[in-house]
Amino acid sequence: MGLALLAATRSQGARIYFTDQPADAAGSVISVALDGSAQTNLLTIAGAPDVRGIAFHHASGRIYFLDNGTAKRIYSLLPDGSGLQEVLPVSPTLLDSDVEIDEAAGKLYWAENNPTSTGNGFIQRANLDGSGVEPVVTTAPGTTTAPYFIFLDPPAGYVYWGVVSSGNGPSSYRRATLTGVVDTNFLITTPTRTRDLAIDPTADTMYWCDRQLGMILKRALSGGAIGLVITNLNAPHGLALDLEAGKVYWADTGARGSGPFNTSARRIARCNFDGTEYENLSSPAANSEPWDLALDTRSPTYDDWRTRFFSTNSPAAAALDDADNDGAPNLLEYALGSQPRRAASVPRIVAEGTGMRFSRRTGANLTYRAEVSTDLTTWHYNGDPSGLVWTVEATVTPLNSEFDSVLVSVGPALAEAMQVFYRLYVSKPLIPEN
Repeated sequence: MGLALLAATRSQGARIYFTDQPADAAGSVISVALDGSAQTNLLTIAGAPDVRGIAFHHASGRIYFLDNGTAKRIYSLLPDGSGLQEVLPVSPTLLDSDVEIDEAAGKLYWAENNPTSTGNGFIQRANLDGSGVEPVVTTAPGTTTAPYFIFLDPPAGYVYWGVVSSGNGPSSYRRATLTGVVDTNFLITTPTRTRDLAIDPTADTMYWCDRQLGMILKRALSGGAIGLVITNLNAPHGLALDLEAGKVYWADTGARGSGPFNTSARRIARCNFDGTEYENLSSPAANSEPWDLALDTRSPTYDDWRTRFFSTNSPAAAALDDADNDGAPNLLEYALGSQPRRAASVPRIVAEGTGMRFSRRTGANLTYRAEVSTDLTTWHYNGDPSGLVWTVEATVTPLNSEFDSVLVSVGPALAEAMQVFYRLYVSKPLIPEN
């Protein structure tokens, strides 16, 4: 049996969650779409809050955040602001700051440091329900070693942190294994105060915020020169990467009394990894001081996905456009899981035995239709007027939280065919999804 493949197409999602802690005012947990629309205040915290680190747990869809104020607690809530739960108390005497989640292990990590120059710093972890608290890393006393912002790289087995630092001189980023062994050979020094960091494992590169310079910088983990991503910020704190889309997001507290205020001060903002397509996303109050952010990049609709990969002013962002001129319209890139702005990332449907294999986005408002032909002229599909069974799904294998791998083979109607051609037809609703 011969085989050929063709492809044809026609025509709560991705969000940013961030903590906002204005000086001498109530703190908040806020969400906004990746294009800056639909900003929503999820929770306003009464009392004397000091909301800091925030993380998103994809498996449960819950937001975790840390209140270093009077409460001294880590909490979780749902993306619509409901279901507030206390997870666990944190140290009542130390400065408790950043929060990160190891999705695969189901663990919550947070940083603690002693505001004096003589106390040890700690990175702690617990189960997501707050049980099983244990220290992971204990640093030597002082602000030059104690953790402030942290980042987890479970596949590589490391936790990274930026030190608390004092004054405006150089400070550093360090790492340890997830079993607590400090890597004494690893050190990245930034010109002034460290803030948040994130790793791009595909490029072996670390991105970080330098608070006083108002810059986002990068460097290879293995060494080399420090590179500039973007400058002219105010006081960038929280940082997150969307690796697929090639975007870096940050929270700029705007709290530095000197220096420029003309870009992202008091806002959530983003740009491409090369610093282009800078965009302010959140709409701040006059006293806003966003501290940290977390991304939910799940994209159940094309419109959600478009906000990840395209800036608000990007051309060729419509479903039937071909932004990277690779021959595949954006909708097909969305449906099959490739990147719409990288020509080297092309949607694939592949031959496997006498069938066709492709990736199918789960939970999306899309129609995938396998079509078959014996002569490339007349095409058939299940549900056509013939009423025959032309194809069957031989296997459906989960790839990750958003995609299945689907193997389609011929059905009873073509059991005796000598050759079969396949094509995949993808469509989405004609009306706007959002």
